[in-house]
Amino acid sequence: MAVLLDPGDDIIPSISAACERANIEQGVIVTFSGAFRSVELIASHTPAADPELPLADSVVVAYTEGIGSGTITSRDGEYAVHLHVVAGEKDAAAAAYAGHLLRGTAHYTVEVVIDEVLLPRLERSPRAGTYGIPTLGFEQTND
Repeated sequence: MAVLLDPGDDIIPSISAACERANIEQGVIVTFSGAFRSVELIASHTPAADPELPLADSVVVAYTEGIGSGTITSRDGEYAVHLHVVAGEKDAAAAAYAGHLLRGTAHYTVEVVIDEVLLPRLERSPRAGTYGIPTLGFEQTND
C-alpha cells in the first residue's frame, strides 16, 4: 500500500488511519520519505551519561527532509507505528538528525510504502535487556 500525506498531516496518526481504512493490521514500512515541517526524535544535544541506557530526551527539528522505515502492529484496534528516521535540517546545510520518531508533521508531502505482514503475528513487548522498551517480536502460537 502507498500512502501520501498532505501538508499539515500528523505523520503517525495518519499512517494508523490509512492502515485502518485498508484493513491492514500489521506491516513493514519499507520506505518513508518526504519533507517535514517538524519532527520530534528521541535524541539529545549532549552526550549520554550512560550510553547503555535509553535516552530520556527528545529533540525537535523544524523544516527537514528525510527518510526512514519501521513497523506497524495493532492489538484490539489500537495501532502502534514505530518509525526511525534520518532528517536533514534545511537551514543547517542539511545537518542530519537520526532517531525514533515520536511525532512529526508533513510539510510538502510525505510518501509511505507499507507491505502488509500476514504471518507471523507481530507484537511489541519489553524483553530482557531492553530497559522496559517494547521491542518487536512474534506472538507465540500453539500450532
